Amino acid sequence: MTTSANNDSWKPKLKNFMAIGGSLTVFLLAVISNTNHGGNSAVSGDNSSLTTPAILDVDSIARSMSIAGLGANGKFHQSGFGGILNINHPAGARARRRLSEANVIIPTSAVEHAIPSLSRENIENLHGHYVHDEHRSPFASFLYDRPKEELEAEQEDYVKRMNQIRQEWGAWDFNDEHPEIRPIANFDKTPYKDMMNKDFPKKSWQMDQKYVTDFIAEARKLVNRVREGIYAEYGHPTKDLKSEEEIQARNELFKIHITEEAVAPRVEHGWAFINRKGLDMYARKLLHSMMTNDEFYYVMGGHSAAAGHGNNFAQTYMMEFANIMEPVLHKLGVRLIARNLAMGGLGTTHFTLGASTLYGETDVIFWDSGMTEKNGDDQDLFHKQNLLGGERVPILLNGWVANLKAETGDNLWYGNILPGWSAVPKTTGLDQGAELPWAVQYLYCQQDVGGLCNGREGVPRFHDSCWIPRSDYTPTTKQNPGGVGGKAGWHPGDRPHKFDGRRHTMLMLRALDEALDMWEHGIQQDGFPLKESYWHVGDIYTSVRSHLSDYINNKGFQKTGCEQRWANHESVKGMGLDRACRMSFKGMSEFTPINRGYHNSIQRHLKAAPNGYKPSNEFEAVYEGIDILPTFWKVPEGHVDVHAIAIASTYAAPELDHSWVDDIDNNDVEEAENSRRMLRKASTERLFVSEKEDSNEVKVYSMPENSRSLNSDEVIPGQGWGIYAVGGEEITGYCDGSPMSFNCKRSKNRNCLLSGHNDARGSVNGDGLSGWVVITVPDVKEGLIFARLQWWYPREGQWPRTKTWTEVNNGITYGTEIGNRNLKGKVVDWPEDFKLDVAVNGKIIKTFTYEEYKALVGEIAYNESFYPLVDDKDIATGTVEIGLRIRSEQSPKNAAFQITHIYWA
Repeated sequence: MTTSANNDSWKPKLKNFMAIGGSLTVFLLAVISNTNHGGNSAVSGDNSSLTTPAILDVDSIARSMSIAGLGANGKFHQSGFGGILNINHPAGARARRRLSEANVIIPTSAVEHAIPSLSRENIENLHGHYVHDEHRSPFASFLYDRPKEELEAEQEDYVKRMNQIRQEWGAWDFNDEHPEIRPIANFDKTPYKDMMNKDFPKKSWQMDQKYVTDFIAEARKLVNRVREGIYAEYGHPTKDLKSEEEIQARNELFKIHITEEAVAPRVEHGWAFINRKGLDMYARKLLHSMMTNDEFYYVMGGHSAAAGHGNNFAQTYMMEFANIMEPVLHKLGVRLIARNLAMGGLGTTHFTLGASTLYGETDVIFWDSGMTEKNGDDQDLFHKQNLLGGERVPILLNGWVANLKAETGDNLWYGNILPGWSAVPKTTGLDQGAELPWAVQYLYCQQDVGGLCNGREGVPRFHDSCWIPRSDYTPTTKQNPGGVGGKAGWHPGDRPHKFDGRRHTMLMLRALDEALDMWEHGIQQDGFPLKESYWHVGDIYTSVRSHLSDYINNKGFQKTGCEQRWANHESVKGMGLDRACRMSFKGMSEFTPINRGYHNSIQRHLKAAPNGYKPSNEFEAVYEGIDILPTFWKVPEGHVDVHAIAIASTYAAPELDHSWVDDIDNNDVEEAENSRRMLRKASTERLFVSEKEDSNEVKVYSMPENSRSLNSDEVIPGQGWGIYAVGGEEITGYCDGSPMSFNCKRSKNRNCLLSGHNDARGSVNGDGLSGWVVITVPDVKEGLIFARLQWWYPREGQWPRTKTWTEVNNGITYGTEIGNRNLKGKVVDWPEDFKLDVAVNGKIIKTFTYEEYKALVGEIAYNESFYPLVDDKDIATGTVEIGLRIRSEQSPKNAAFQITHIYWA
């Protein structure tokens, strides 16, 4: 049944409930514009399944908007990407403003200690709708500065290629024969989403045996297609193997080893290993996510090589993993949030001490910081903080497991990626290497031609770009012709990153095999619907975390190397940070990337001065919208495109108007609306949108009457603090380390706008003339608040806020101007009369002296120094306003530091 184009009475009811995530938005918007968006199958070509929105339950629509894989017809487990949500193509660009008016509702958990780990950007996923659109080529967007004819040829070629993929490899072809739009299970009040079968709506897909049976069968085909694609991509296609023995030998090269203990097997072949309990839990997590249409969080913390320096962010192994598994899981009804939270020049400690909020929820957590974090006790801290915080208890990949087996009650879930080189065809010469499959060309070289693989013999090691000409913007800062910075000898190029990403992908595919087996065998064993004991997770999470907490706070109290290190190291001695080895800590930071970006930044938690001044990023993005892809990233014809295999479905292309004309100068209104100029504007204009959850009101301090001086002990936010970033590294967008963070760093100073990297070291800077800075710290339970500071910067003449000032807060003449940075100058010590006043909720509770703070400048880990602020449960619990003021009479401009992180427990 279709709706009448004249029936507009339901539109206002839906406006505030639209969350731009799953493609049910496409369904609704298609109705709004009276445009049908495809059918359930390209075979049937059925475009008549639109239902009158007026009869839909608005609350159900609101809940459904953030569900992955909802089809254009309101059905589950569809392809879900692209269509009218692809704003880099005409129909999506024209619809963008309407879509942006929606108030995105962020799903919340019924578990009290759950950590918010989603933002509007994750649900909108504009990048995903651009790159995973099986019907519109990412290389054919009007945003390319190329002639229309070339872009049309790109689109024609893409359609041809995708049809070839469907014919050769098959495609997702799941169809729900149920005649109505199914009800959606509401998990809002169900802890861990562990709903009892009796509480599911009777007509929900989870309670339909034929639906589930058909879905499992189609899911198996999808998993097998992608795995077979990777075999072929790395030179081992099944079609070239002549016997079962050859197939078995090939499978051994790519094997995921299952071990009894959390120890890497001594094997010649294989791409990864995981212990049996770890695989069982990995499978249960995936099964739970499929049963509940939940998110799945795959997070990595690491150093510069893991961050992918030298490459574009989209080429890093975590993004390569996401590029395949995001569309796979989307079809299975699961939203994948993959985050690369690595940073150059650091280990993981600076984020680990606030892991629950800075890393966020994790289903799988991967430690990759071997060059900068060799101390096993810091790796143990990384694991413990991620196990103790949040709702979910993660699978651990890599890093030292210490005594976790005993501490978790023999519930250690652990694995790692193996070298896997035996599966990679060797490059033996220049010409021979060029004949290999595209993914392995010059990846793994014979020893005597090693220079072909490391970039020393004329073959590029990196295939990156700082800028691709766009039709909407030309940079005013010259873009680096040498490409993305960080091409150190120890930083791998894009092909090793793709190789790493594929190994992570194969591990998840193996876990999906296990999950689907568990689902199918569970039904065979105990009947339909699947018994709750097969997929519920809450009791297991609670048990593991209880075992861990009980052990380390009782039997194992102060016996671990982690505790000894953090209790006795001279740089933190007496701060009580050994508690981080026993309880969950939280944090906020000006470093990026972090979970939810700005929402967990220090600046978001700063209190504004009486005149409204609040330190903030002063730079805006010089262009909006999604970054277009370098055309040389396109998989060459004749080579295997695993991503195309992952996104392919049998569903018909949506019937959308993608017509457009090149720029025109006449007054023809109809043509103007379809011109490239108008589409560019629609696709990239800066839109200010609201978000129901986490609105972030700016708190302004009310100046007491007759108050003029901040030299008194009144804790009033001052004017001399500000946000600092190295030129070109200014944050201008969402920086959460996920594929959704496409607009993170686009300031006018940046010389590599297309880099995409989130890795940046911002700070809140102040000195002895800056007055008070007041930070709101939420949910303090143990009375502990401390900071990571960089004590060496700024110094006199380096901080523009106070450069011309001669008195504290510049005599209370409020202003918001910020001058230019001056990074030069020799670092000098703090003056000997340096003092730091610390206030809690408006009352000074401690003054630290030069001697007390200077004793802490030593580093407990690579580039890591931490400083106490308050440790008193009697005065600092709940929401705490922590105030800091630097003082010095001798040299106030040299009494300065940068605040990069605030931590609390």
